[in-house]
Amino acid sequence: MTRTIVHIPEEIANKYRFVVVSGKRCDQLQRGAYPKVEVTVPVSRLGHPQEAPRLASFWSQVSVREVEESRIAFEEPEVISLDYTIEAPISVE
Repeated sequence: MTRTIVHIPEEIANKYRFVVVSGKRCDQLQRGAYPKVEVTVPVSRLGHPQEAPRLASFWSQVSVREVEESRIAFEEPEVISLDYTIEAPISVE
């Protein structure tokens, strides 16, 4: 079993966000988005290039490379903290 070492860009900052961003990009690529890196199209057994590869493994490698090279823009969601604390006087009788 081989392990792939992935370079996580500084603006992404953690592995979880890297996986989420590259996963969403993989979904876009499978639905027909244009890749932002140079892609070598897989060939069939007969040597013919495939029209549009649908393999998730192919597009996941492309999306990981795009995110590694910081070619995918993303926005960090704004975290809103709501305080629902209610102060009520306590009566001691």
